[in-house]
Amino acid sequence: MSSNKSLARAWLLAATLVGAAAASAAAGAAEDLSKLQVTPQRGQNADQARRDRFECHNWAVGQTGQAPAAAPSSDERSEEEHAKRAERLARIVSGAVIGASIGSIAGGVHDNPAQGALAGAAVGGMVGGATAAAHEKKDKQQEEGPSEYLRALTACLEGRGYTVALPPSGETVASR
Repeated sequence: MSSNKSLARAWLLAATLVGAAAASAAAGAAEDLSKLQVTPQRGQNADQARRDRFECHNWAVGQTGQAPAAAPSSDERSEEEHAKRAERLARIVSGAVIGASIGSIAGGVHDNPAQGALAGAAVGGMVGGATAAAHEKKDKQQEEGPSEYLRALTACLEGRGYTVALPPSGETVASR
């Protein structure tokens, strides 16, 4: 009976570790084209600047086939965050289950499968959490950098005599 209690404690600890790891969330930022600083260098007035920006927008869309998407609504952001959390939790749980299985087998060799399962679940959960973090980091790195649309828009505006300052690199383009 002591073995069953130890196994139950192992699973309880693994579940606690999984819950704690799943509670952490990374939020993706969206680049906002309204923060794009366009400064006239040839004395263009506000009306001319609006027309140039509109024409450059149309040209950039035509060149790239991309248009800046509207900023995601709070519902869409929460759905994305929920999906990221679910994926992270799945990786942590998978790691914990695999680790517990391997740990109980290894612990069985030493006549203590429950302790092996506990140690395996803890290590597996940490490995699952680490793979989730690495996956999120890879996704974030792929999202970084200005879009093709933003590069085309900037080139057009600079060609028409404007200085264009891009938003800080921690932000990404989503609306205009």
